[in-house]
Amino acid sequence: MTAHSFKEFLLLSVDLTAFEETDLLGTGLAHQYLAKVRDACGEGVVTALLGAHRAARADAAGDAESPDRTLLDRALRHRIFSDDRLGPVARNVIKLWYAGMWYGLPPEWTDCYEARTAAETSTVTAASYQEGLLWRAIAANPPGAKAPGYGSWAQPPRIEARYLKEATQ
Repeated sequence: MTAHSFKEFLLLSVDLTAFEETDLLGTGLAHQYLAKVRDACGEGVVTALLGAHRAARADAAGDAESPDRTLLDRALRHRIFSDDRLGPVARNVIKLWYAGMWYGLPPEWTDCYEARTAAETSTVTAASYQEGLLWRAIAANPPGAKAPGYGSWAQPPRIEARYLKEATQ
């Protein structure tokens, strides 16, 4: 794993999850997640995914230095999510960050791309569940871990406005 590919995976993850790089690095799992995707899908798929992401960002940025989010979303749908090979992997990367689990890809995908380990559902580390972005997105603590303190359960979780805005777009 090169530092360059790690940085690209982190940028891809930022664009897929809508979390900041510092949030993703704060989980302490970014290196393990990249390794999991590589182990499950193979180096060729990861290289293609990162290349498609670079192209999507270039499409969305045009002459500007950073991409417009609406154009980036459209470019991601076009270059990655609509692709039979890359779309399922990108969706799994999102699930990996949010739920802390690698969900097995369908047999049609694994047969076609000869990535048998991608079909296996598994956790990456014991910390994956606790560090899932799901809990940050709903401003709650994972049940059974990271105890918030007595009585905190008396109020429903608060979803931050930035996540509500993105969910309704």
